[in-house]
Amino acid sequence: MRGVKSISQILLNVVIVIALSYGLYHFIFNVWLDSYTNHGEFVDVPDLSKMNVTDATAKLEELGLTYEVDSSRFDPNTKPFAIMDFYPAAQSKVKEGRRIFIKSNPKTYRPVELPDLIGKSKRLAFTQLGISGLKIGKIIYEPDLAKDAVLKILYNGKIIKAGEQLPRFATVDLVLGRGMLAGVRMPNLVNMTLSEAKQSIKDNFFEIGQIKFIGGSNDTINARVVYQFPFATDTYDQGQPIDIWLSTEPREKIRAQLKELDVQYKNFGEDTISGSQYRDILRQKAEQQIKNLQEQNNPVEQRPVETPKAPEEVIIE
Repeated sequence: MRGVKSISQILLNVVIVIALSYGLYHFIFNVWLDSYTNHGEFVDVPDLSKMNVTDATAKLEELGLTYEVDSSRFDPNTKPFAIMDFYPAAQSKVKEGRRIFIKSNPKTYRPVELPDLIGKSKRLAFTQLGISGLKIGKIIYEPDLAKDAVLKILYNGKIIKAGEQLPRFATVDLVLGRGMLAGVRMPNLVNMTLSEAKQSIKDNFFEIGQIKFIGGSNDTINARVVYQFPFATDTYDQGQPIDIWLSTEPREKIRAQLKELDVQYKNFGEDTISGSQYRDILRQKAEQQIKNLQEQNNPVEQRPVETPKAPEEVIIE
């Protein structure tokens, strides 16, 4: 009897354990878990289309929903901060805490960076500015060896550098090299101070050449230009150097030195001939010497002599 009673007690205990386990399982998964996760409770997504982004986010927070706002693309036909789109759609049933994705219109376009265009060709600059969303206003040409290369970029009249932020569709002006001009008349530098002469040379897009002094003083403050080469009556190519001579002495005291310069840079006679005319004379003399040599080498033959090619231009430095 005692053995039968023990078995019955064991079976009863097993039944009790199974019942308690089932009850605990039912409580956890059907009562407590449903309550904890708000099972069966949903929130209707409100219609955000007629709200601005501030009101829309406040409404979502009130309903216990989270959100993510994207305002990267500007639409000029939509009011700033207006809701352009959102997901999930209005009246969708979502659980509390669900993230709502919103696209809103920013106040204006995002700024763009100015690309690095200095030294680039005009064609490449036009292309890169168009890709960046910038417009081209004036094209300004300045003398420079790099023809049609970008020298400077201006925005509202001020020079700007690569990487600076500009409003999208802003208009910029390009300063391009036009190449150096040939045959430009020389400025008259005589009687100018050194600083005035340098400025005039720069303004006319020439280069500073040799600076020499006549007389015993090397005073760069009080001295004046007393001689220049090329001369004021010459035409010269931009970008080329201009030599100047300075002196603090009156011209009467340095007349001999000036005459020596005339002998060196002009014709040997009393009549002055500009440097460009002197180069033409030298060229003609060289051509005549070649012709004379050909006639001496062929004294008997009376065949026509081919016209010799002109020698390279003689440049007086």
